[in-house]
Amino acid sequence: MKQKLWLFVLVPILVLGWSAGAWADDETDVFNANAGNTEPNPNPGENFVVIQDVIVSDPGPFGDTTPDSFPTAIETVTIRKIGGTLEDHFVIALRLYLDDGDGLFDPTVDRLLGAVNAPRLSDGVVFGRQGELLVLVPNNGSAEFFVVADFANDAPDGATLRTSFDLTVGDSLIGGPTTTSRIDSATSLPILNFDAGLPVPTGFIRITAATGDAETDVIDETPARTARPGDSVVLQEFLVSDPGVSGDAVPDGYGTLIRSVTVRKVGGTISSDKILRLRLFRASPRTPPGWDEKDELLAVVNSPDLERGVVFGDGGRRLMRVNDNAEERFYVVADLAPVGFVNGDTLRTSVEIVARDDKTDPGELSSAIETPMPVVASNQLIVEVPPPTLIIGSASITGKTRIPIMIRFVPAPGLGELQIGPDGALTFDPNVVQVLTIKGVGPYIVDSVNIDSTEGRAQFTLTLKPGRTPLNEGVIAEIEIDKAPDAPVGESVRIDIEDIEGIEVVDVFRDAAGRDLLPDIVPGTITIKLIKGDVDGDGVVTISDARLAARFILGLETLTPEQEEAADVAPPMGVIDATDVRWIAQAASGLRKLEQSNAALAPLATNKSARTLTARLRAGTLEVRVSGQGIAQTTVRLFTLTGKSVTTVQASGPVVRLSEGDLAGLPNGVYLYTVTVLGPDGVWQSDVRKFVLVR
Repeated sequence: MKQKLWLFVLVPILVLGWSAGAWADDETDVFNANAGNTEPNPNPGENFVVIQDVIVSDPGPFGDTTPDSFPTAIETVTIRKIGGTLEDHFVIALRLYLDDGDGLFDPTVDRLLGAVNAPRLSDGVVFGRQGELLVLVPNNGSAEFFVVADFANDAPDGATLRTSFDLTVGDSLIGGPTTTSRIDSATSLPILNFDAGLPVPTGFIRITAATGDAETDVIDETPARTARPGDSVVLQEFLVSDPGVSGDAVPDGYGTLIRSVTVRKVGGTISSDKILRLRLFRASPRTPPGWDEKDELLAVVNSPDLERGVVFGDGGRRLMRVNDNAEERFYVVADLAPVGFVNGDTLRTSVEIVARDDKTDPGELSSAIETPMPVVASNQLIVEVPPPTLIIGSASITGKTRIPIMIRFVPAPGLGELQIGPDGALTFDPNVVQVLTIKGVGPYIVDSVNIDSTEGRAQFTLTLKPGRTPLNEGVIAEIEIDKAPDAPVGESVRIDIEDIEGIEVVDVFRDAAGRDLLPDIVPGTITIKLIKGDVDGDGVVTISDARLAARFILGLETLTPEQEEAADVAPPMGVIDATDVRWIAQAASGLRKLEQSNAALAPLATNKSARTLTARLRAGTLEVRVSGQGIAQTTVRLFTLTGKSVTTVQASGPVVRLSEGDLAGLPNGVYLYTVTVLGPDGVWQSDVRKFVLVR
């Protein structure tokens, strides 16, 4: 009897447990919202794009429509690519949002359930954790989910994507109820993407860069070019024409909104590490035909990786607009490294243009690119590596001056040793100039010097200091010279390296690995200038010079152009007045020192028109930058308005920065400065410029 009682008690418990589980029905429906939240034609680079909009309803409108008094406990949601041509890596982020109840996607108010960077959609992206509650759909209620993607800027125009939405539910999830409603048999999971606005019946999203007519042509016009190491050179030149003459040639009323230009290496022997900088220019109507540094600079990339692809405009903003029924010319410009090339190295590139609609308010539609991408350059760049070059600087002088000796195009690892003599010698006219000494610069030291001031010959040996890095280009030594006592004003003398018979010869020119090289020689020229204040040209400034300048002002004397230059010592420059007379008189009495300008010149005393100079103030530092080819050294000299020198700053390369320390002790005010550049053609000096110092 006791045993029967225990059996009677156990049976109702088992029956109750089974009957309680049966109360939760298979009634929850999962279906696409079809409400227009999904974007059918997202742009490349567009973010927060709804690619699937799904409703989970308990119960839903299909199958079992009677509430069972239990909610639906969602455990996980899986999004998977089930069709299309868009590769996974073009989707850079995937997010899952829960709608706040208004049926419209708004990332600022809807609840973010999860986010995955670089999602592998082909494998499936899972939101939520097994055994934990992700979302609870209330009984007799619903929840709306937004699947949201960010697309890469280089997502291909016309690529397609279709996704599926799958989910799991579970009893007794962490944070969830003991019992959940289950998915209705009328729902077939996974749910494939479809929405109002998507093409019927595919449900594919299509990457659409521009919705205007596909009429814009990209036309390559890259000419055959050669360049030297250290040059800035055009890699690719192309036109963007809206519309072009090919295909659709009828204007559609929309401009072409260029969002990015991608440059890639498609052939050649030059690797990316030989390209220091890559720039994109638009041709300016104010510059002559062909690329010019004064063309409009659109974008810059330092240390570009051409093998991987260099993207100008990667931030997603509009790079530029080509107006409807117009065309623009563009240049891709590379700054070549000064070393590391082999003669005959080549490089060919391609460009890929992305034009897309502007979806910001008020927005603007864009014509589409008609030309198949990418567009390959019709010609390749060929690098010609000249022989190593030994350059002697040039200058116009009034007294002691240092003249640089520089090298260019020395192959790796760089110059190890230079010897002038016993056969060769640095030659000069001793009646015009005298060589006082020769000193090494930077990593180099001059071990021995032999100067014959009577014959006008100097011999020396230069070696690399122990433990120092050799140079491939730059200043290696300085020659200190002075004018000869009786040197006539205006006289010029050539400084060369040659043997006793006048044949150019360098005894030893050896790289740091011990290999002998045969360099070309670029001689220098020294010109004797008038001494400032020495109006009569007798070599000294005396009171008679002041009298001569005064008589000129009164119209009682006529001066030669050289004498006028000597008399013009005080601002404003270019005018001889009483201030000049007073300053010359003060200099003759020892009360003032007149600034003597040893102006540096190129070998033929010509300014290089391709060289431009810019100066800007950045964070308390005056930055002076010279644009040009093969710049080895730049020097900035600062003066007061009276012409007094206050500081000199020198740097290797094309950029000099004057920091607060360089300007310490200077009061606020207006100052003058000049820039001297040492390049492959010798030395170039700018005109006098002004800047204002305000603290």
